Amino acid sequence: MPVSFRASIDGLRPVDFGVAGLLRDAMIKVLLVEDNDVDAHLTQDILAEWSVEQFAITHVPSLREAFAHLGRERVDAVLLDLSLPDGFGLPILKQIQAISPTIPIVVLSGVSDQTLALQAVQNGAQDYLVKGQGHPELLARAIRYAIERKRTEERLTYMAQYDQLTGLVNRTLFRDRLVQAMARSKRLQQPIGLMLLDLDRFKAVNDTMGHDVGDELLKAVADRLRECVREVDTVARMGGDEFTIILEGLAQEQDIVIVSRRITESLSAPFQLGERQATIGVSIGITLYPSDDNGTDELLKHADAAMYRAKQRGGSGFEFHNPDATTSAPLSSKHS
Repeated sequence: MPVSFRASIDGLRPVDFGVAGLLRDAMIKVLLVEDNDVDAHLTQDILAEWSVEQFAITHVPSLREAFAHLGRERVDAVLLDLSLPDGFGLPILKQIQAISPTIPIVVLSGVSDQTLALQAVQNGAQDYLVKGQGHPELLARAIRYAIERKRTEERLTYMAQYDQLTGLVNRTLFRDRLVQAMARSKRLQQPIGLMLLDLDRFKAVNDTMGHDVGDELLKAVADRLRECVREVDTVARMGGDEFTIILEGLAQEQDIVIVSRRITESLSAPFQLGERQATIGVSIGITLYPSDDNGTDELLKHADAAMYRAKQRGGSGFEFHNPDATTSAPLSSKHS
């Protein structure tokens, strides 16, 4: 029997998060990366015998041609030989993953090696099979299960990193994005802006119109925030009615002032929520890195303190972090 590693997916409903949907009557596109023509024809013949799914197989004999194909064509799964003219062993697997991280990979090896099989799975392969062994159903099932498992991984990763209500980045992924943005800021010598946003009068809407309307309002707020920033920026929901934004590649402080005014104006406009209408505002605290040269927790504290000052001034405005806030006037005043 072939060496095979699988995880049960019983009871999981497929959700498409970038991996091609798998349907019983759909053509499954497989990229076969194999330099031995005899082995390649054998694999194609085995899959042709299996009539439950229809496989469209593209055969390439080298890693270079695999990269080219993956760059221009949609692929549902990769069948990968670990011994190629231009690559050998686990580094091949890692290279394929690097350029196509969402595509499941099944290793087809000429060697029944438990250690190598385990290492392949630990390095991201969905399965490890020995060439030419087993019933045709085994290879077809391995491909199908690999696609399903990869989709499940994508779904679980999404749920762990994104807010389920709004679809925005969640607190965990936000912190990772902030660390990365800070590193890029130092390397490229470009400042970043960290904004902490708290909605004004949201509790009143939630209490008087109900939690369902409150949830719809939060989703509408998320949509407007996305429209106010660039794709390279990060908008996150920290919980409740608190949001954060990372603005990268700022040329000057005025850039973040423009974005802050855009946000306060956008969120001050009435929200139509079904038959109900709600009017809120937003208080924004801002700090700039690396002029505020601290760790992530301190940056958040500084943005939070600035946000609190904006809230104290009546809301619907923004304030910059000011180390001498107790004795000095804010850098930016309430938006009018």
